[in-house]
Amino acid sequence: MMKRIIISLFTVALLIPSLAWAQEVKKGDTATVPGWTWVDVKNPEPVKSGNNDFGYGESCGIQHGGTITVVGIEENRLLVRYSIGGTQYGTSCPSGIIFFTTKETFSKMSAEYNRIRVAKQNEKDIVKRLLKKK
Repeated sequence: MMKRIIISLFTVALLIPSLAWAQEVKKGDTATVPGWTWVDVKNPEPVKSGNNDFGYGESCGIQHGGTITVVGIEENRLLVRYSIGGTQYGTSCPSGIIFFTTKETFSKMSAEYNRIRVAKQNEKDIVKRLLKKK
């Protein structure tokens, strides 16, 4: 019985990203960034961070928990705007950076973010439970 439940959950986890990719992406749609990723900046004018400016053709990193919003679509390419709270330093992208991504990558981002969030919480619960055992 337990094996059947685990297989069912695993199957659903594999299908969710596929179903998300099947949905049509449109302007204004948002996704949550699942982890650090380098992007190529497409802003025509530089965007300031805490100690840097990022202009067209430069690279910076988007972070876990940031949000991207679709601002333009051309075939499979999406022009997206990045948003994150607080002042960013170093090579981290500040809010307002725009860059290209694919429809497939965009569609899978939020599902991957949620998978990582749940996995971290499960691990934290295990640590708490194990620390209580004496």
